[in-house]
Amino acid sequence: MIWYDNYNIGVEQVDKQHRQLAKTIKKLQKSLTQGRFTPETGETLKFLVDYTKHHFAEEEALMEDIGYEEIDHHRKLHKKLVNQVVEILLNLKKGKQIDAYELIDFLTEWLTNHIVHEDKKIGKAIERQGYKPG
Repeated sequence: MIWYDNYNIGVEQVDKQHRQLAKTIKKLQKSLTQGRFTPETGETLKFLVDYTKHHFAEEEALMEDIGYEEIDHHRKLHKKLVNQVVEILLNLKKGKQIDAYELIDFLTEWLTNHIVHEDKKIGKAIERQGYKPG
């Protein structure tokens, strides 16, 4: 996954976390160069789940701070992704076959679409309010 500056939403802490998520997806992609899962792949995927949960919690706290009107919808999107990735991890542990390239495509598409179509709205709401996250 390649990070582009137009993915920034204008909130440094959130943008920094988004860059870390993109970096982790890229690391996951590199660990899957042969199209199969390794122990490193599993660890990277687990880190991605844990970091994503941390990021979502901080992003949701920020939305609460600004009284973001679409917070419930946004939370549902977050929960759905976490559940999907946890299910993938559980399937891997059970030895089920998962297409590595489909996984990378799914994660990359989800993150970029979520940032561009959902998180940018948060950035605009913050800008309108003149809110300075602490």
